[in-house]
Amino acid sequence: MTTSTRTVFQTLFFGLVGAGLGTWIGLPVAPLLGSAILVSILTLSGVRTASSAALRNVCFVILGCSLGAGITPENLALIGRWPLSLVALALTVVLMMYTNTWLLARFYGQSVETGLLASSPGALSSVLALANSGYGNERAVIVLQGLRLILVMSVLPIIIEGLDLQGSNNMAYLQITMPYTLLPSLLGIALILALILDKFHFPAAYVMAGLLISALGHGSELLTGRMPQPLVTIAFIVIGCSVGVRFNGIQRHELKIYAGAALASVMLSSVIAAGMAYLVAMVLHLPFGQVWIAYAPGGVEAMAALAMALHYDPAYIAVHHLSRIIGLAMLVPWIMTLLKRS
Repeated sequence: MTTSTRTVFQTLFFGLVGAGLGTWIGLPVAPLLGSAILVSILTLSGVRTASSAALRNVCFVILGCSLGAGITPENLALIGRWPLSLVALALTVVLMMYTNTWLLARFYGQSVETGLLASSPGALSSVLALANSGYGNERAVIVLQGLRLILVMSVLPIIIEGLDLQGSNNMAYLQITMPYTLLPSLLGIALILALILDKFHFPAAYVMAGLLISALGHGSELLTGRMPQPLVTIAFIVIGCSVGVRFNGIQRHELKIYAGAALASVMLSSVIAAGMAYLVAMVLHLPFGQVWIAYAPGGVEAMAALAMALHYDPAYIAVHHLSRIIGLAMLVPWIMTLLKRS
């Protein structure tokens, strides 16, 4: 066994321990959050951690298939409300990025370019590519983006559970487990589609492929029921580990420098997202917690996992986060070019 393989297995063991501890203390979505928090802490403490891209992508497909099982005709009947919600999402993103850029520049000494990239709520690959190309302070962007993700993942579910905003536990698909004999075909087809989408640089290709194939299978009644819970739990642990591993290479002095800025940025973004989500939920008669997660400044994979664990409409969450990623991937490079010229 190579050193890198041993490190991956060691990290997965840490994730399993974190999931167990999270379950013991009653942490919401314990397999995901417990593993992410413990691996993040260990990574920042200097412990060697690593993740397998192939294993992570397979788990993203499992997550997508789980989300697709929850797309019901009742959920799809609400599509007519989504356009207004998407417009409000665009306004929310603009407001979050503007205020956070001002915050980071005014109080934490960051350039406008760095503040803009660090406050982009999604499209992480595009943002890091721009930072690596000479736009802004690359280290600051990496640290602030990583801290923001783990803070949003850790705090938002606790607030939602504390306010009793979870979705329904009585959704029909939750009551039946999909036969294990169907899993190889479902996951195999979804993985093939994911590889094709990824080849064309489609955002969140592995999650979206699983969601599409599973939704089509359940919509045509070829599939029934939810993914087996042990499989979903394993996927959550692997995804949580992959979040924690992002802190590799971050030095302690960098953490001290940027921790306050990240916390302030997350608090500001969360308040803006919550305010807009409350208005949209009232106007469109949608669950407030569901809209809040759709507007929250986190990655699509992590937010989709939270949405599924909290029993919210997976189609609504996925479409909103995907729309935000596509919009930011197109607009942020253009905005950065204008800033560079000026």
